[in-house]
Amino acid sequence: MKTCHIGFCGRLCLICLMAPLFSASATEAKPLLRVMQHVAMNTDVELVMYGEPDMDPEALVEIGREAFAAIDALEAKISRWKADSYTALVNREASKRPVVVAKELMDILLESRRFYEATDGVFDVTVGPLLERWGFYAKHGGVAPDREELARLKERIGFNHVTLNPAERTVFFNKPGMHIDFGGIGKGLALDHAAAVLRANGIKSARINFGASTIRAIGVPPGKTGWTVDMRSPYNKRGDVPIATIVIGDESLSTSGDSERYVEIDGQRFGHIIDPRTGMPAEEVLSATAIAPTAMESDALSTSFYIMGVEGVRKYCESHHDARAMLVVEKDDAPETVFINFNHTKQ
Repeated sequence: MKTCHIGFCGRLCLICLMAPLFSASATEAKPLLRVMQHVAMNTDVELVMYGEPDMDPEALVEIGREAFAAIDALEAKISRWKADSYTALVNREASKRPVVVAKELMDILLESRRFYEATDGVFDVTVGPLLERWGFYAKHGGVAPDREELARLKERIGFNHVTLNPAERTVFFNKPGMHIDFGGIGKGLALDHAAAVLRANGIKSARINFGASTIRAIGVPPGKTGWTVDMRSPYNKRGDVPIATIVIGDESLSTSGDSERYVEIDGQRFGHIIDPRTGMPAEEVLSATAIAPTAMESDALSTSFYIMGVEGVRKYCESHHDARAMLVVEKDDAPETVFINFNHTKQ
């Protein structure tokens, strides 16, 4: 039986069984399997999906193309890097006047506000000015901001300074110098759009993952209880030995960490996940994994969990029972794994 190992953020690995995943007699028809690749948001996207045994193979491929097209369509509207996107327009104009945006952008802004409120301001898509100042847009470090500069930057941060009018689909920044960045939620929403296309076309079993951060599962593989994910140490301190194995079903898993995206300033390493409350890169957690019903939610929560730390995540999950977390923290110079609301893990 062949296996396909897919690299994951924080050195996680998704193991996707690509040969027959179920017991069947020699005469029993097997589901049609297709694996497709795509590039969106500067990231590799992989789709594994099963169709009915009598399905036209080309029709199954066309469904996959339609799912990828949904991702591309969303990217065109929400990417801050595309000059003609609604996000770019908002960042240029929303501090001067209310800006009319597409429904997709209003939807993601409303969800961003919901997560901002649910996490007490930890998840904040207005953190862009801090990301820019720390050098993550330029992808290189410079001089770390001092306390006074951080205080000035933080005056431009906070979703509570964004006015949304859903009826008129307008966005307005109440303070100058603000801008939004959907890096902590956009890929998840894109996977949910792709999953909606797959479901609308009758696909009952699929897994689509966005690079090294998020998996969106539809159903389970034929004959299995779920899709298997091997979780490894963020800094590979334990080699190829998984620190846990997670099985996900009709849900999503996201992982956030700083092992692959960071800047170095004066010999010191700073991760790209910024705590908007302090203006500083978060440091308590090595990696944070969230499992939630949708990819948008798991995407937002993995970022939030990375910032919150163990006790903050425990408190969140006490009131949000559909969310689970696996945190890797450093204890006595070695990684320690903490599970919260998890029922399908093994070590």
